[in-house]
Amino acid sequence: MIDTTDAIDDEAIFRSIVMESPIPIALLVGRELIITVANEPQLTVWGKGNQVMGIPLAQAIPEMQGQPFLAILDEVFKTGVTFATDNTPAEMVIDGIRKMVYFDFSFKAVRDRKGAVYGIIATGIEITQQLADQQALQQSEERFRDLSIDLDRQVQERTQQLEESIQDLKRSNQNLQQFAYIASHDLQEPLRKIQQFGDLLKNQYGVGLGDGITYIERMQVAASRMSTLIRDLLSYSRISTQRDTSQTVLLATIVEVVVTNLDVLIQETNATIQVSGLPMVEGDPSQLEQLFQNLLSNALKFRKPGTIPQIQIKSSWVEASHLPKNSKPNRAAIAYHRIDIVDNGVGFEEKYVDRIFQVFQRLHGKGEYAGTGIGLAICEKVVANHGGVITATSQPSQGATFSVYLPV
Repeated sequence: MIDTTDAIDDEAIFRSIVMESPIPIALLVGRELIITVANEPQLTVWGKGNQVMGIPLAQAIPEMQGQPFLAILDEVFKTGVTFATDNTPAEMVIDGIRKMVYFDFSFKAVRDRKGAVYGIIATGIEITQQLADQQALQQSEERFRDLSIDLDRQVQERTQQLEESIQDLKRSNQNLQQFAYIASHDLQEPLRKIQQFGDLLKNQYGVGLGDGITYIERMQVAASRMSTLIRDLLSYSRISTQRDTSQTVLLATIVEVVVTNLDVLIQETNATIQVSGLPMVEGDPSQLEQLFQNLLSNALKFRKPGTIPQIQIKSSWVEASHLPKNSKPNRAAIAYHRIDIVDNGVGFEEKYVDRIFQVFQRLHGKGEYAGTGIGLAICEKVVANHGGVITATSQPSQGATFSVYLPV
């Protein structure tokens, strides 16, 4: 907006001010609004060049026909009242291209010395880009709000799904607990009856049965094997549903208890067990005891005929980047305790290393070694519950090394 007097005394000074202004300014003279003065920014806005000079505005800028500007200018000329507005759209043909532009502009009457209006000073600032930027910002904010609403909706849906999954898991655990009760009572009872009735038949009618007593003994062995299988399945189900890994456990103490439990078998086989430098970990004492019980039992069971079992238990510290290939602990840690259980037993082909940790998987026939094929599956489950991994290395007749990795 240019501050003018009611009458312009010095046209040269006025023209100089207009021409130097960075704001589009034009002097429109007479009721016909003849373009008398227009600076370069104004000519750029109109997009018609210098040929508009000396021509009435309606003729020089024909696209103004049908738009409100000519009527507003005429009203300013008649009344002498200044008109100003912001964010106003205008259709312009600039360099032959019709486009919509936006302005903050004002029309101010210019009077002669007698106070009569003889012209209008029109000034305007194009704000098309600013409005576009503002609209883009508003659209961006609207998209952000929409994304936020959508994210909230997804979070609510995922939360509901998680709650449903938790309920499903609770029901599953309840079902497993019911199974555990059935396994420890209802399923075991018929097997005990089979064994008891078998004993009665052998004791009371053994002489008369002749070779038939062999079938009774085989029946009792099968019932005993089934009872052991049920107990192992029960242990596996409890490992899956009962977890309390928050206690501080000294593994040396756990191994001492296990060695005491296996004392009879250790004496029968003349086995030697060397234990060195076991760490302290966060875990469930009963589960960790079952882990080492199963691993040491296997080391004693799968001994080479005529060879005294020699078992070594040792530990070391490894970085997470040095875990076995393809191992995926369910708890992130920067380092792990590696506990190795090394034996000099019969060993196995390493191509079966993944198979041995699956339920009911056996590498030897029932006639060679007793067992249900669940012991190492329990070991894998215990280690997973503690955020670690377990693997093994071996060669036939060269013994085996079972490596347990537990978070530091």
